[in-house]
Amino acid sequence: MESILSEQAASVDELVEACIQAFDEKGTLKDASLVRMFLMMHPWYIPSTDMARKLVLQSREESCTEERRTRICHLVKYWISEFPAEFNLNPELEEQIKDFKDLLTTGGNERQSQLIDLDSVPSYKWKRQVTQRVPSVSKKRKMSLLFDHLDSSELAEHLTFLEYKSFCKILFQDYHSFVMHGCTVDNPILERFITLFNSVSQWIQLMVLSKPTAQQRAAVVSHFIRVAQVSPPPHLPGVSQHAVLCRSQ
Repeated sequence: MESILSEQAASVDELVEACIQAFDEKGTLKDASLVRMFLMMHPWYIPSTDMARKLVLQSREESCTEERRTRICHLVKYWISEFPAEFNLNPELEEQIKDFKDLLTTGGNERQSQLIDLDSVPSYKWKRQVTQRVPSVSKKRKMSLLFDHLDSSELAEHLTFLEYKSFCKILFQDYHSFVMHGCTVDNPILERFITLFNSVSQWIQLMVLSKPTAQQRAAVVSHFIRVAQVSPPPHLPGVSQHAVLCRSQ
């Protein structure tokens, strides 16, 4: 693996081999950085189904030892545990791995087969769902765009939760599609996220410009700066209000 990391470029086959060698027979991962990075970014270079096919074919080679096959199974296990949505949302990939597991079982490699568990992968169908607003037939409620009744921490939590919920639905394939096409065509999840970002930006601008005097506008800007400085909610680890700060500026 050291030779791979020291080189400026490596082929897909070399990276796959480095990922296999990163595990020992007991499943201990020597260096997770390369393995995780490759598993996350490999769709740029090779479809997930093709990579799974590579691993399966290597495990079936006559020269493949018991130890090497076990390492391959540990790599597949790690792939599933770190990126479960990829398997749940890609039926072809899921079927490939299931066939691989069955192949191991019928071949008498029960211990290796047990390393691969797709049954515990939860459903990620919600990541692909774009909610539609249903017009209410009941009495219209009064809506307000003001935030006077919310302090900085409350407003920060509301805005952060909206973005966090929308951001969680974005998958690597959405970014890849945007880069390849240069737009959000056939990419409703990313399009919805951008719409949310722009809508909040416009709302903040409206809050500032709705004030008649410069002093009042400055007070609104100061309020949003305080919002951006609020620590992230404890139930949303690793999230900050940096986006809100950008909008305030």
